[in-house]
Amino acid sequence: MYEEIVRCPYCVQGNEFRPMQRRETNDFVCPKCSHIAAPEDPYVKCHCERCREMNRVSTRRRGPEDDPQPRPADLPGRW
Repeated sequence: MYEEIVRCPYCVQGNEFRPMQRRETNDFVCPKCSHIAAPEDPYVKCHCERCREMNRVSTRRRGPEDDPQPRPADLPGRW
């Protein structure tokens, strides 16, 4: 019988990502960093330290120097 192996995206064991342990609630938890994954429910939010940091970095307000949208003054004029 095939047993599903879910691996932590943050922790390495040997030369591969660390396998996560299945819990009674049918989700998986990393024994090292407590990252949670639920392959059957993609909307489950993990609140481990690394996921919180990734969320904080990805949602921070960017400054004007990082703005990908050109401002009207930066657009070339039509002559």
